[in-house]
Amino acid sequence: SSSSSSSSNGNGSSRHPPAMATEDDLAAIAIEERQDMPTSMPGRVRSDDMLLFAVPKKGRIFEEVMRLLKGAGLDAKRPDRLDVAVCTELPIKLVFLPAKDIPSYVMDGDVDLGISGEDVLQEALVAAGYDPGKHVVNLMKLGIGKCKLCLQAPTSLGETDPKVFAGKRIVTSFPAITRKFFDGLEAANVNQAVHEEAKTNGNFGRTTIKEASGSVEAACGLGLADAVVDLVETGRCPF
Repeated sequence: SSSSSSSSNGNGSSRHPPAMATEDDLAAIAIEERQDMPTSMPGRVRSDDMLLFAVPKKGRIFEEVMRLLKGAGLDAKRPDRLDVAVCTELPIKLVFLPAKDIPSYVMDGDVDLGISGEDVLQEALVAAGYDPGKHVVNLMKLGIGKCKLCLQAPTSLGETDPKVFAGKRIVTSFPAITRKFFDGLEAANVNQAVHEEAKTNGNFGRTTIKEASGSVEAACGLGLADAVVDLVETGRCPF
């Protein structure tokens, strides 16, 4: 999944546009912030003269992100056991958050800028009911953490058209994106005679999407899924 920098059209006047950089080809999205937008960020963190910049607090891209920020002049020392650090030369506070939560914080106006994967950004947008192609405008690719979100099935099935998994059991960490994908496949399949017959015989149902936070690739081997939707870095499936 590649990432990009984007802007969003909100209502009302804006103080300054929050933005979010995404991980896979790291990129940024900007979302217009309404002055009256409620925020859950504590007052001791939020201040009018400081930009809040959310970054992943751990994980595979943490070190790369910190090097990138330091090279851009955003040098900050993170106190022990605290998830907020003030940059030494710029009016910016770094807020260390779980990468998966950063898109929601940006969309809600709790932070002004964020870095996270485009995979979790797209998942958050789809889950919130936004059209990813219209809600944000891509601004920049940062070029780290490249990977793809793929439908994967056991190699024993050979090269199989994704449409055959419509109506089957799918395990994933990205349920909103996966549901949207399979809704499209189901709509296409219903128009085909073979699936109309299956539907008549009661064999055609809606795809079952089950969310798993980790070890998604094990679901097929355990008999819990017919296929999985997961990130792939190497281009090879673990089955």
